[in-house]
Amino acid sequence: MLEALYNAIRKDAKPVVIEVNGKKYSTSDLKPVREPKPEAITVKNLSSLVDFLSRNVDELPLDKLICHVESPDTVSIKSALVGDHEDRKTYIIAKLDQLKLPVNEWIPSEKFCIAMQACFTDDDLKPTDRGLVLKFAANVKTTLENTLSDDGVTQGVTVRKNLVSVENTTMPNPVTLRPFRTFTEVEQPASSFVFRAQDKDGMNFMLVESDGGAWRSEAMANIKQFMQEAVSGLNVIA
Repeated sequence: MLEALYNAIRKDAKPVVIEVNGKKYSTSDLKPVREPKPEAITVKNLSSLVDFLSRNVDELPLDKLICHVESPDTVSIKSALVGDHEDRKTYIIAKLDQLKLPVNEWIPSEKFCIAMQACFTDDDLKPTDRGLVLKFAANVKTTLENTLSDDGVTQGVTVRKNLVSVENTTMPNPVTLRPFRTFTEVEQPASSFVFRAQDKDGMNFMLVESDGGAWRSEAMANIKQFMQEAVSGLNVIA
């Protein structure tokens, strides 16, 4: 009750400004009144960003705008610092719809082969190991080798389960692949993956990222180059 009374008195009291050692303090919590900001437009690709800047319907000062490559899947167009509080306005944001990549988890053979074709790309000039991974995953199978022993009184059965390839090929490891992880307007960075297989209720495969996230820097550099070439004079940071 006392706390409620204190808050009521404090609310009705007029704020007092006190100066201590040359610095001003207020007895009330003051919040700055900031300039209104436009609601940012959200798009799915880099081409829409280029269209927005090229048409410039809002007559923005293009030479003062900043294209901020925030991550491999997010790019925004911001204003220069404005107002007494030096805020930035965000006009448009490109946010990529990420695919569910078959990495860092065990995936059944059939789903793995489908994902390898749907979520990874290849380049004739810069080939990857996608074909080798697909070939191995499609051909590997589980074999059961049974050995029967009989001494006339008891019978024993020894069962050995092995992973073999139909063509008796060696499992590629590590492998270089290009997953769809950034905007399709730019080249997808290649990364190193550890390729593993196990037999658990059928064949399962797993790809484990092993490049330490270096692909992210490459993807952001690719986006920066694309935007600089697409919009002359644009200030791009990545």
